[in-house]
Amino acid sequence: MHDHWSAYQRYPSWHAFCHAYHLRKLTALAERSPSQPWATDMIVLLCQANALVSEAQDQDLKALPTGDVERLRTCYGTILTEAGNPPRPRRLGTHGRVKQSPAYNLIRRLRVPFDNNQAERNLRMPKLKQKISGCFRSDTDGDAFTSIRSYLSTRRKQSGDRFNSRVLTVQGQPPMSQFG
Repeated sequence: MHDHWSAYQRYPSWHAFCHAYHLRKLTALAERSPSQPWATDMIVLLCQANALVSEAQDQDLKALPTGDVERLRTCYGTILTEAGNPPRPRRLGTHGRVKQSPAYNLIRRLRVPFDNNQAERNLRMPKLKQKISGCFRSDTDGDAFTSIRSYLSTRRKQSGDRFNSRVLTVQGQPPMSQFG
């Protein structure tokens, strides 16, 4: 999941856009197209959902209360359903994909978690290192760099002491990450 940075499109995987990106697109759509009132409704809902998640995290909750989740899902689905914007039909005698409206394309993309900024940061670092130095000297060097960054990122997410993790790893006793 990422914003619409074109470099991400080169990676062979499934792609989705984060809701922080969607908020920018929804704001532009709401400002340019008053005939799309659903865009403003979606902006309000996404901001409310993000605020609820932040409050839950501040209270050390592992998840939102079920009632909040169901209410958000219902509102989200209702907004998308009522938005309309059916796909443009193919004209007779034409080939290839039909260019859809920005509103239709945005509705299609609005099915992802709110954002994934950490994943973007994890991907940008190797690309930045590659850009600065021109390349990795070998595939092995690139693999080693990404393995180390991935390990340290996992330790950080699990509140592990990254310095001591490095020391123990160099000593041949790396602390193992906890999964599940």
